Amino acid sequence: MARSEILMKDAPARVKVFQELFAAPARVLVLRALLPRPLNYAELFAALGDVMSRPAIHGALVDLRALGYIEDDAPDDVIRRPSTTKLAARRDRITHDFGQALEYVLG
Repeated sequence: MARSEILMKDAPARVKVFQELFAAPARVLVLRALLPRPLNYAELFAALGDVMSRPAIHGALVDLRALGYIEDDAPDDVIRRPSTTKLAARRDRITHDFGQALEYVLG
């Protein structure tokens, strides 16, 4: 078992997920770009192209989607999302998880 798993074993599930968000700076940068407003892929690449490669952005999007922090307007059954797909941060989930993490840290 990894040291972080041992340290976080008693944390609520969403606190563990929130910690996972911050384990990779790429996830934080992508989420930060999406918080002000939904963006399509081209807009996101333009916003982050100076600091991140496209594969890194795609990887962060896959992770953020799996963690529940972003959503998009593409149909659920598509394998490859169209370039016009709008990606949006889930402020409700982020706020909830941040609150739980703060509560956990403060005891």
